[in-house]
Amino acid sequence: MEKKDRFCPKCRVKYKSTDFDFCTYCGGRLVDKYDEYIREDKGETIKGMKHRTRASWGWIPAVLGYTASFILLILFQNLLSGIGSILIPSFIIIPVFGQLVLVAGPELLVFITLGQFGLIVVPLLYLKLKGSSVKELGFDFEDKKEVQKDIVVGVIGGSLMMGISVFVSWVTSNTLGSLYSPFDIYLSEYFSSINNASFMAIYPYQYILLILSMFLVVAPCEEISTRGFLQQGLENSFGKWSGLIITAIIFSALHIILYPNSASAVLGFSYIGSIAAILAIPSYLALSLTLGVLLQYRKYRIITTITTHAVYMAILVSIYYFLNYWIYFYF
Repeated sequence: MEKKDRFCPKCRVKYKSTDFDFCTYCGGRLVDKYDEYIREDKGETIKGMKHRTRASWGWIPAVLGYTASFILLILFQNLLSGIGSILIPSFIIIPVFGQLVLVAGPELLVFITLGQFGLIVVPLLYLKLKGSSVKELGFDFEDKKEVQKDIVVGVIGGSLMMGISVFVSWVTSNTLGSLYSPFDIYLSEYFSSINNASFMAIYPYQYILLILSMFLVVAPCEEISTRGFLQQGLENSFGKWSGLIITAIIFSALHIILYPNSASAVLGFSYIGSIAAILAIPSYLALSLTLGVLLQYRKYRIITTITTHAVYMAILVSIYYFLNYWIYFYF
């Protein structure tokens, strides 16, 4: 298709040399000529125009769809957990105060993680019913140089996120952590490390499985549903920064409540479990805000945040792996 200079009369975004038929910001049909619409500001959008992302939906489809996505996630992961316990009986046995606790091993964790595909069912179905392109979710491979930039920024961003995580955790432990006794903090960290054992590969094949899972399943599914679908919808309705902050709060809360990576997963609703959850909140908020800002910086190109998320998780898994490796080697 011949590329032309086009214009969206709906949200007044200009496109130079594109073959798009629909606006990637609002979904409106593009017109071929926009000379009569050009204003003095020379920017992509006319001054004073309401903030738009690549998505054409607002907060209602975003929130309802995101809620449905997490319901599917829970159903899929519970189903896979039951099936995996029979087909892939990979468990780590950890003694806890005289009792033995079973924690999913890396192989079983990777199998259960496939349930994350439940997160993208609703966004993709929504686009299908609307007749829209996945470009609205931020998938844009038209400019290869921009895709390369997405990956480079993602790698840098993932490394930056690890530094942010360490710094925020240190600040939190020296502020909020001071409100609790050293023994309570020890217990919360102890029980958190029990669940993190699932991410601690001992053998090379376990490490490879975990890394592949982060890049091919966890990061893409979470970013498509959270940043591509939820954040863009919220920003379209409430504005750039309000949408970003609301998304970060929702993302952080769901991770603390639903994901097995804190003492709350072992102890349920308890005093020690609540300490672990409270101390985890600042770190999750910081990481989610970082991902959201990177999405905005790269003009809602989702490959950037998928790469960032995957690299961060890969670094985390690598730290666990090499730490375990040396402990295993010496002892």
